[in-house]
Amino acid sequence: MKQLGRKKMNLTTLYSFTLGGFILGFAVIILSPMVTGSTYDYAEAKLNEYQTLSNNAQIALVKKEYNPEKELMRLDFSIKETKNETSVSDIQYDIESRYIKGPKTTLKTEIIQTSDTYFVSLIEGIPQEFGVVSTSITPKYVHPELQKYDDLKDRNIKLYINESEKIITPSLKKESEKDYQREYIDFQQSDLKKELALTQTAIKNSQLAIKETKKKISELEMDMQYQTEDEKFESQNEINSFQTSIQNQENEIQKNEQKIESLNQKMQLLNEKRNTL
Repeated sequence: MKQLGRKKMNLTTLYSFTLGGFILGFAVIILSPMVTGSTYDYAEAKLNEYQTLSNNAQIALVKKEYNPEKELMRLDFSIKETKNETSVSDIQYDIESRYIKGPKTTLKTEIIQTSDTYFVSLIEGIPQEFGVVSTSITPKYVHPELQKYDDLKDRNIKLYINESEKIITPSLKKESEKDYQREYIDFQQSDLKKELALTQTAIKNSQLAIKETKKKISELEMDMQYQTEDEKFESQNEINSFQTSIQNQENEIQKNEQKIESLNQKMQLLNEKRNTL
């Protein structure tokens, strides 16, 4: 009976210690930020990382700048369609920014829509040592009745901007709407230049592939002088395959040359548009 009593006491003591340790650990996790004044880490919003906006569109933060002297933050967003089923021109954006630490009041935010696929948001009244700012984007259809279904209903995208030397831009200030439109044209032309460079590289790769393939054909034709009829038949089939490959590469070059012409034309049109602003 004494042994049974001791065993019950040991189990009770072990249970008490375990429960006490769990409660203490939980209290440390919950109360430590309150005691130390620190906050939990918030994942910094990355640039050019597209997130789902609707079933047919994506959105990405493409610029983040902060001027501590003017207490001004600028966040630029780009939208791209993944399909042509939904017109992004029918989407409007509500943005709400708040401090993570400190007063929970909503910060004054202004949106400048430079195009259907690009907008600038200016957040005012952000002092130095702001810690973390939370920004929520709520997209809505201007005319939801024109859509097959409202895939933006209850859709919300939240991102965090941490205080960092990397985003400080002393020259940041409020600009005119035309200035933001010019910047958007620069943004478009930057993307066009990248696409031009990739297309030119694709042409060079195709030209190199054609050169190497022709070399293989030449080698096979030389070897055919010393082959049996069966071997010649196999070699000829291989040559025919190589010639088809060359034709495909030549077609690809032609398509890319037309693409370059179109991209250059778009660059010129954007220059003309910029000059009118």
